[in-house]
Amino acid sequence: MTQQNVSKKIQNFYSKYGSKHYKKGDIIIHSDVDPAGVYLLIDGTVEQSDITPAGNRVTVNVYGPGAFFPMSWAINKTPNTYLFTATADVVLKCAHADEIIDFVFNNPDVMFDLLSRVYRGTDALLKRSVLTASGIAKHRVILELLIEAQRFGSPHYHGKTRINIRRHDLAARSGLARETISRELHKLEDAGMLELHKHNILLDTDALEQYLSKHT
Repeated sequence: MTQQNVSKKIQNFYSKYGSKHYKKGDIIIHSDVDPAGVYLLIDGTVEQSDITPAGNRVTVNVYGPGAFFPMSWAINKTPNTYLFTATADVVLKCAHADEIIDFVFNNPDVMFDLLSRVYRGTDALLKRSVLTASGIAKHRVILELLIEAQRFGSPHYHGKTRINIRRHDLAARSGLARETISRELHKLEDAGMLELHKHNILLDTDALEQYLSKHT
């Protein structure tokens, strides 16, 4: 089993469904509304978020090309309480929930790949919970940067990784104020662990991982 083979198998399953296009900022699934089905993300990124009682928007997950969602709703029949929003121009395909469940059940390689994604996401959530409890802003910012680099980063020169993420998004994911995010990013830049540019951030992921490992 290879990732390429699994991805091809998923794409072939969804090939009978038409494409749906959304603009950046469009809501794909409203909270407290049953989705139309299970979506396969062909292009773009989709944010899964929740709204706190105080009205603050908190990012729960971000999906990239190749992901299909919301699987918890499809598998467990639990009510959807999350908002799914296009964070870039998006192309999707939507399958009936019962059909995607049968497809996953009858294709162990696809099921294994899905479990792998779930556990990677669970590990990130557990780390986020631990660092949130610590109350140290720098650690929380570093974790979000590393998660972004692992999932959506692109290699750059001298072993660095380039990510494109706004301070607003880092704030939503970490639960920190945008001002705190900016302050901690500048501290990390002064320490030589990243470079801030107008449209991206260059990360020294080795240095960030070593720092987090040493201090947590």
